[in-house]
Amino acid sequence: MKDIKLFKVLFLVFPFFLILSCSDDDEEEVTEEIIEEVIFTDYTITAISNVNSIELDWEDVTVSNKQKVTYDIYVDQVLKVADLTVSNYILENLSADTEYNIEVVAKDKNDNNGLAKGTFRTNINPSPSEFVVTSKDITTSEFTLNWTPSIIEGGDSVSYDIYLNNILVVSDLDALSYVFKGLDAETIYNIKITAKSNEFQTTSSESIEITTLVKPVPSLVEITFKDVTSTEFTIEWTQSNIDGGEGVVYDVYLDDVMIASGLDVFTYTFTNLNASNKYSVKVIAKSNEFETISTQSIEIETNSAPSPNDFTLTSSNIQTESASILWSSLTIDGEGGVLADVYINDSEESVGLTSSGYVFTGLTPNTNYIIKVIARSTEYGTTLQKEITFKTEPLPTTFEVTSATVSPRTTGTFGSAPRVLIRFSDRSLLDNIELNGTTYSSYTFAGSDGIMILISDDEYNTLNNKAVKEGIANFSENGVSSSIVFSYTVD
Repeated sequence: MKDIKLFKVLFLVFPFFLILSCSDDDEEEVTEEIIEEVIFTDYTITAISNVNSIELDWEDVTVSNKQKVTYDIYVDQVLKVADLTVSNYILENLSADTEYNIEVVAKDKNDNNGLAKGTFRTNINPSPSEFVVTSKDITTSEFTLNWTPSIIEGGDSVSYDIYLNNILVVSDLDALSYVFKGLDAETIYNIKITAKSNEFQTTSSESIEITTLVKPVPSLVEITFKDVTSTEFTIEWTQSNIDGGEGVVYDVYLDDVMIASGLDVFTYTFTNLNASNKYSVKVIAKSNEFETISTQSIEIETNSAPSPNDFTLTSSNIQTESASILWSSLTIDGEGGVLADVYINDSEESVGLTSSGYVFTGLTPNTNYIIKVIARSTEYGTTLQKEITFKTEPLPTTFEVTSATVSPRTTGTFGSAPRVLIRFSDRSLLDNIELNGTTYSSYTFAGSDGIMILISDDEYNTLNNKAVKEGIANFSENGVSSSIVFSYTVD
């Protein structure tokens, strides 16, 4: 701002006559300059501060030279208004809560001036008033908030923003209540409600901490059992209850394996069990609404299973290649029937027989056999085993090799190829002869009890060089084939 200056008023005083004498020269006219100080009356600035304006007022100013006084107003050394003719003014469009340096300059038409200064601050924007937040209807997954109204002076209505754990969930709400849903049970939630004035861009906030309830758990059941047998039993349990829930269903486990799920009854029968076995039974009561459970367990042992009753086992009609076995009736003191499994020399022959006997065929003559019959319960899987031995009859034959001679090639008038001459007790039973792995079925008769087989020189040499000189005579008697090992000599 321009400096305040002290101005002097020049008054010219003209005497009617100023006579200077005693000189012959022309007399000169003399002018005298008189300066008079211009004085402004004192004044001070008063102000009424508002949020965006300041109402200024000051005393009317007069000046000693009686001229008209006007006013210039400076805000922070910037001219705001000039040549104001009244002693008040409203500064508008100011910023809230801001300090302003105000100067009011009183001046006359000759630019003489006086000065008054003042520093004033605009008011802060009004904020929404404090309010009280309360909660109700707290459950495992939701709760309701209510709050008293927040008000603001000189402004429009207040709206509300709601934050859950510092996350904005709803804004510009004009209600005084809000319901939070879909929450986790047994969890602490921090809620902040911010009341805001859109007109003044001011806010006030209130916070509250709420913990959701623990999920209710189904009550424990009591398990009992009945109708225990070797293969099954039945369990029963008391009803499980839950607070605030829609009900409970049940899962049933046997040795930690789920057998049934989602039952709405209070009993279950286990079947196809093993006899004399301890089973761990578990009943889980579960709330589908709250996903909570309670577990109760019990151990149950099945009864021992009855075994098939004792029976007799006999053999009959033993032949050279067949035999029969018979057993008495197979019974059991319990449910189901009894089947027979037959083994010969520990090899499975036939299983699941309902008959009381079995015929073996294709046996070897003159051979010992061990026969095992296992009586097996169809209901319980229990067994009872019996064994019997027999020996098949030998073949009723008189067939034998009485001599066997291998001869080399001969020369001369009666020369011949190498040959084998074999004699038997009953040549008509002969099928073939085996020598050194070669089977000979073609031969010529050599008398009533012998045969002659012609061989090559190589075959002769092979038979001659064998350390053990043996052959096999294969024969049939009464429709049964058999073999005899014999020794031969070499000429």
